[in-house]
Amino acid sequence: MDPTAFDNLKTVLEGAIYDADLQGRIAVVDRRDLADLARLSREYVISFQQAGAPEPPVVCTVRLAIDFAELVNERLQHGRAGCRLSLLFTLPVRRLSVCELIEGTLRTIWGKERIIRQTLRFPFPHENGPYENEAAVEFARLIYEENAVDLPEMVPYIISSLEQLQPFVGE
Repeated sequence: MDPTAFDNLKTVLEGAIYDADLQGRIAVVDRRDLADLARLSREYVISFQQAGAPEPPVVCTVRLAIDFAELVNERLQHGRAGCRLSLLFTLPVRRLSVCELIEGTLRTIWGKERIIRQTLRFPFPHENGPYENEAAVEFARLIYEENAVDLPEMVPYIISSLEQLQPFVGE
């Protein structure tokens, strides 16, 4: 059986991230390759931080996912299969006002057309912080196999995001 578009995109993405890891620019800290049999979907998730980043580091999690409809679409050859790609930057913050700065930084790097969502978490009853900020960069479209060449080109933008978000840690 031929590899799916998801498998091909995953291979390119994984290779680009591990190349940056081997170059000493980032350090991979987690990886998951999941097949959800209940929903008939696939998901690849890889997390990394800037190499040599101070503690606590900003962690980036890249998520590539494909759902059942797209898998069926590809297998029945009615069209091409598209995957969803998202980036999640996680960092601890103390002040809510820093969220505006984080959003501005990500918009400068990733552009105005990207969807930026921030979620703050805190352990109860410490509602005054510190907070865990999860800043998501979402692409408002599916990516296809022909977009594979774009994935390695994203890595420098991800590294720049890690570098530029690091000063906000603990702020």
